[in-house]
Amino acid sequence: MEKIKVTICGREFNLVTDDAPEDIRIIAEKLEEKIVEFSKTKIRSDEEMLTLIALNVLNEAEKDMFAVKNVIGEMHKRISALEEENSDLKSAEQLTISENLKSATRELEQIAQVRDEENEQLRKRIVEYERNAEHLAKEREIEIMRLKDGFESAQSEMANIAGQTDEINEQLRGKILDYEQQIEALMKDREVEIKRLHDGFDSASKEMAHIAGVRENENNTLRNTLSTYEATFDNYVKLKEEEIVKLRGMLENVQLEYATLKSKLSDGNSGGQLTFYS
Repeated sequence: MEKIKVTICGREFNLVTDDAPEDIRIIAEKLEEKIVEFSKTKIRSDEEMLTLIALNVLNEAEKDMFAVKNVIGEMHKRISALEEENSDLKSAEQLTISENLKSATRELEQIAQVRDEENEQLRKRIVEYERNAEHLAKEREIEIMRLKDGFESAQSEMANIAGQTDEINEQLRGKILDYEQQIEALMKDREVEIKRLHDGFDSASKEMAHIAGVRENENNTLRNTLSTYEATFDNYVKLKEEEIVKLRGMLENVQLEYATLKSKLSDGNSGGQLTFYS
């Protein structure tokens, strides 16, 4: 309880109150203004004038409380609208993210299908290279066997005609030399062909590795895009939630002011009463 002095129309009043002294002084000034205002009318009875002043003050208080109620109602409506808008935005953003995820999944599946087809083609090419190499090797072995047989036949023939003339021997030596040169040429051709097949196999392997790298880069790009969508949505929701919290704080302040005003005007609340002291 706090003691204060107020002056109303030249008279001092000693009061005891739980309210702030400055608030009581402001109320006293407003009451004095009302008394001066009504004293200028034709009212002669002090009792009648005080009754009209009390009615006038109560009417203004009721109007103020009604205005405060309207403000609180509007704040409630605004918060409800923002919460509903935020809920709709969340649903819309979630739908958009879901559609983006589905689209990204479809795109990844299409890329995977294309890469699988390319890999299958490369595998077929490698199998074909290996088959061709095996076939060529078999052909070269058959040719070498034929030449070896011819060489052995020539040697046998040379042994059989060893007693013949030097001219025949020279012809046989030339024939053997020719067989040897053919065998050497076939061996070189075989090595060249095998090297070509190996190079083709290495090139196909490098191409498969490159395709795998490109596919991984595309997957990383899609993951980054999805992360950006999610971060943008989270920031937007956070801003909306902060706005709702701010409006709720404003609503609580208005409700507190309304409760304080109502408490001051309530006759049943002893905390807001004024008492005189000597």
